[in-house]
Amino acid sequence: MSFGERLDAAIAPFAPSWAAQRAQARNMIAAQEVIGKQVRQFDAAQKGRRTAGWPRSASSADSENLRGRSMLAYAAHDLVRNNKYAAAGVRQMTATIWGDGITPQFTHEDKAVAQKAQDDYDRWAESKVDGLGDWYGHGKLCVREMIVGVESLTVWKPDNDGPDGRVAGLEGAHLDMAKNFRLTNGGKIAQGVEYDKGGDRSAYHLFEDHPHDMMMALNLASKRVDAQYVDHLFERQRLGQTRGVSWLGAVAMTLRDISDIEDATRLREKVQACLALVIQPGEGQAGSPLGDQRAPDDDSAGSAIEEGLRPGLIMRTRPGETVQVVNPQPSSVTVEFIRQQLAGVSANMVPYHLMTGDVSQANYSGLRAAMNGSYTNVDDWQQNEVIPLLCRPAAIRRMKSLALRTGDRRFLQVKMSWALPVRRFVDPIKDLMGEIMEIRAGLKTITKGLGERGLNSDDHMRDIARMNGLIDELGLALDTDPRKLTDSGVLQKAAGYIAPKGAQTNGDDE
Repeated sequence: MSFGERLDAAIAPFAPSWAAQRAQARNMIAAQEVIGKQVRQFDAAQKGRRTAGWPRSASSADSENLRGRSMLAYAAHDLVRNNKYAAAGVRQMTATIWGDGITPQFTHEDKAVAQKAQDDYDRWAESKVDGLGDWYGHGKLCVREMIVGVESLTVWKPDNDGPDGRVAGLEGAHLDMAKNFRLTNGGKIAQGVEYDKGGDRSAYHLFEDHPHDMMMALNLASKRVDAQYVDHLFERQRLGQTRGVSWLGAVAMTLRDISDIEDATRLREKVQACLALVIQPGEGQAGSPLGDQRAPDDDSAGSAIEEGLRPGLIMRTRPGETVQVVNPQPSSVTVEFIRQQLAGVSANMVPYHLMTGDVSQANYSGLRAAMNGSYTNVDDWQQNEVIPLLCRPAAIRRMKSLALRTGDRRFLQVKMSWALPVRRFVDPIKDLMGEIMEIRAGLKTITKGLGERGLNSDDHMRDIARMNGLIDELGLALDTDPRKLTDSGVLQKAAGYIAPKGAQTNGDDE
């Protein structure tokens, strides 16, 4: 029994209410101690030897980005320039996410309106929207910069046809990070992005020239550009995040270490290839048993006759000199260690075999699982970043421009679906059969399947109808025509088809 409990027992006969209050207070203290001990059961929440070197400071998304985003972007750009794995990974990610472009497919209850909207958008997207390339080339650079250099900005400008006809692509460095303060109207500017008092983005403070360009010295002041003319593409990873961070941030150090390990291994192999023959003359023997060797021009006392290594080197030492051969031993775990590290890097980027080109450890099931798993990330990046922050705003702008030019407000009512880059099959036969089963079961529409291959369903179906009409006109029966032949070349009699007289067919023609 503790001292407090003995004291309560002594005063209880004389002041029971007081003793009860003391016991209740003591129980509350004990409960708080239990709660505290339970919280500390989380290993990561403890303070001790295991977490002594672990910085766990409180921060917000913007405060972390303000401190580290610029250096992360510099590091990522350097890796892409000089590290083959980073370069391959970024190229593969860009090709998988953007490919040959993400295109809107317009629909409207009036098909003429939808077709005119589609034709106008396609004409614009295939023109030189930035003065050099088309919209799809601009989109590729925007996606690539989001991956490597944190973010990209698309600034819209008018052309001869009206507003929002030209674009200028900017890197995130164009945003003035030095602007961070509260505004008198209740808004704020965070890292160059201005918010109104309602929390909506109202403007971007942009440098006219890249801040690290040689021309930047001519114009050091940023200009305020209204948000209605800017589309900001980046991946939001935390609530309240104003700007993005490089996707290579989590793997940059690993990629750098891998390069250092490879350089050390390469140097070791060179040194091993250089070791050849070292001759030490005997006492009183001035010449070499291999014949006369001309001493180097600088044969002064104390200088080495050879101070470098090269393949096939025969080195002669002076009498009395000794030689210790540097013979580094190969490590049996180096290759496996590098492969394991690259596997961790690829988990954050693209499948291992795409980033390294190494399929020596792969099999059919592994490749299929890797590709199918990576498509989950691709869906996330396409549907949650690229389409809503880059593609949809562009399509809406073009429809507003078309409505303004024609005076027809129906273009503001068109709906959009998206034709995505083609995803290559690991096993085309099995994957295609699975997709056919989904369509036959009603789990997927043909329009959806065609859209996933970057095809406009209406145009595709019209092409099929045109081709079928030509086949019928010529009286052909092709193996590729499912209306007339099965996949084994047998006539589709159940469909009521009778081959024209003289038509060439495969299979049973009874």
